[in-house]
Amino acid sequence: MRKMTRHTARFGVVILASFVMLHAEHSTGAATERNAADAPAASDDPAGKSARQPSLLIIGASSLNSPLPLTQLVSAMLASKGIQMHIEGQWPQLDAVTEQLGSKRGWDYVIIDAWHLGRGPNEFGASDVPARFPKAVGAFVKQVRAHSPNCKIILFPWWIPGRKATNEAAMEVFRRCVEQAKRNNIWVATTGPAFMEAAVARSDLRITKSKADAHPGIHGAYLNACSLYTILTGQSPVGLPATLIIKKDNGHKANYTLPPGDAHYLQKLAWKVYQREIKNTKPAKAEWQ
Repeated sequence: MRKMTRHTARFGVVILASFVMLHAEHSTGAATERNAADAPAASDDPAGKSARQPSLLIIGASSLNSPLPLTQLVSAMLASKGIQMHIEGQWPQLDAVTEQLGSKRGWDYVIIDAWHLGRGPNEFGASDVPARFPKAVGAFVKQVRAHSPNCKIILFPWWIPGRKATNEAAMEVFRRCVEQAKRNNIWVATTGPAFMEAAVARSDLRITKSKADAHPGIHGAYLNACSLYTILTGQSPVGLPATLIIKKDNGHKANYTLPPGDAHYLQKLAWKVYQREIKNTKPAKAEWQ
């Protein structure tokens, strides 16, 4: 198992998150926030020692680690709002999910890069939804809930690379994820649709690494982190810092900086897509909600 970066928590491609958060409600076609008492509290205790920190686990590979692990970016966004959270990440080992979950007695949130579900070992580079996807989602959810019955499981939909890269193609992937979310009482992030909209509309930004490499560039990774921040907190990412303070493994800090105008555009886009799709992000109420 390849270990990911650590700071307050271990970071990697799998995010299981356990924190008390504001959930967005759908009311008259718009996303509204619940009472602030339900949100993760901004702590006056900088060490976060007075109360148990919520926990987050993210499972994914290169798309969630380029050019920097999403665990670090999401953690920095939450910290900028005073939200303390324990975050870990791992590379996907879908034949050993129980072992991956075993580092904690129970997770509150798990985020899985949906691209890996139902894929064979020789399908890297494929962008379609595999025939085994429904069965693989069900199996993953069953294993997670056996370990953490009350956790909220979130699918991370992918975008489409190359000549097939269109908003409609990304929305088809998103809809397929929503279908399985309804069947399994889980949530769906708006990562794929938001990423694809930015890639199509803003060729001047580094949404992907390059025309030949569809992994996230510096702007695309920031946008994905905004989309995850939004579904985890139910709050708008508009107003988050353009410069994120990243805690490195050696205890040092580094800045992840975008031009303010670029950051504002990506924040607004993430919130717009989330509001548009809010009924689909949380299509079914789980028994514990």
